[in-house]
Amino acid sequence: MIAAAKPVHIAIVAGKPFRFFRGPGPAPDMPWHAHDDLLAALALPRPLRRELRAKMLKNFGSNCRTVEVDGEPVLIAPHYVAQGLVSAAREGGHGITTTPAQVNRDYVAGGMAALKALTEGLGQVEGFHYVMAAFHNQGGDP
Repeated sequence: MIAAAKPVHIAIVAGKPFRFFRGPGPAPDMPWHAHDDLLAALALPRPLRRELRAKMLKNFGSNCRTVEVDGEPVLIAPHYVAQGLVSAAREGGHGITTTPAQVNRDYVAGGMAALKALTEGLGQVEGFHYVMAAFHNQGGDP
């Protein structure tokens, strides 16, 4: 059985809904993302999305999790996976995707809002410590 989860923030990334989640472990972590939301935001052709999802699961599968959101399975991945994929799209995606710069801008803004949601209720000092610990943890094993 997979764990149920709710997004901590839903942003609009390149005109598409993009869900951010709390990391699955108990330690502070950067916001995780719905991996299929990222592939959709990059406006990649469906066959390439399937291929990238399969390769991501093969190479980073142990670092990702499947959660249930509104009765549906959703693959979530750590922040660094999104950073790597967006950077790769910006560097080598010419002719494949037309939106990597917009995705990058929107993802960063959405990630900041998600991080703010994760630290809601913490004082300034506690929030700072959470963010620093999250930065150092980034997808560490739960």
